[in-house]
Amino acid sequence: MKQRIALFVLTGILLSSFAQAQHSGNSPMAGMHAQHKGMKMPSMHMGMSGMEALKGLSGKKFNIAFMSQMIAHHQGAVEMAQQVLKVAKHAETKKEASMVIADQKKEIKQMTGWLQTWYGVKPSQKQANLMKSDMKSMMGMKIKTDRMFFEMMMSHHQGAIEMSQLVPKQSDKAELKQLARTIIKAQKAEIVRYKGLLNHVG
Repeated sequence: MKQRIALFVLTGILLSSFAQAQHSGNSPMAGMHAQHKGMKMPSMHMGMSGMEALKGLSGKKFNIAFMSQMIAHHQGAVEMAQQVLKVAKHAETKKEASMVIADQKKEIKQMTGWLQTWYGVKPSQKQANLMKSDMKSMMGMKIKTDRMFFEMMMSHHQGAIEMSQLVPKQSDKAELKQLARTIIKAQKAEIVRYKGLLNHVG
């Protein structure tokens, strides 16, 4: 009888501890975005220093900063897509990754050309470094599964969409405004596809 009472008490303590852990966000299921005791865990989310830098600019300065950041952002997407091609188990994943590589390499070339043609400059290393810093946590994660690729790419695409939404008011170049509209439309559509594919890739 005493053993059973002790077992009930121990079970109650364990359940209470688990409930407190879940409430505090420190349970084992808290996920990769958790921070515990000051230790930063890898995150699929991006920083905002690049966006903050863009918000205070307009015209030529904005165009150079935006394209320099977006080139670095696109390069990050290409790297992730190249990674998943080595481990992907589903044909749909390989197809989407190949599209990312082709589309974003094309836009990188386009923006690099505009920087040279319009302003006689190469991508700003300062602006590129802001974007690389924002992507550091994400890019530090090794893609191991199809699902991981789509989850990371959705977050990455959302960053490009938010950046592109600044262009209509802050740029004076019709070509760049058109590219921004293309990025927003294409990457919103890709996010929708990726969400659907998550159910398929498991």
